Amino acid sequence: MKEGTLTAALEKADLPAAATALRHDVVFHSPILATVADEVRGHAVVVKALGTAFAYVGPPRNVEEFRNPDGRYIVTFDGVIDGNLIQIAMLVTEDAANKVESLRAFARPWPIVKLFREYMERNLRPDPVPDAIWALPATASSK
Repeated sequence: MKEGTLTAALEKADLPAAATALRHDVVFHSPILATVADEVRGHAVVVKALGTAFAYVGPPRNVEEFRNPDGRYIVTFDGVIDGNLIQIAMLVTEDAANKVESLRAFARPWPIVKLFREYMERNLRPDPVPDAIWALPATASSK
């Protein structure tokens, strides 16, 4: 079974290889982003978000890939935040040239994800991720 380009980069904790695996118009969906679309687009933004994430959770550990029959794959890995385990899974879609066109991330457990979100917001808001994307719907509607 062929391994995904992103999986190979994560196994080596190789951010430049992960960046090379992404299309210029890559779309990243994340539950830590609060908007309805929950996404950011573009190579530079996604690379900065990945770099910021890895700076906080450390190199990916226990990297595994699960391939779907339709060609998409799920890559899972563990990280550590303040001594606490965070588990991350990403649904990856690649184009015909094996470049990543979309990533959809999921993470647990919630208390550690909350720390992760706060760190990412401190380091990515408002540049390159705009303020509106961080505003939780209930918070935004109460203003």
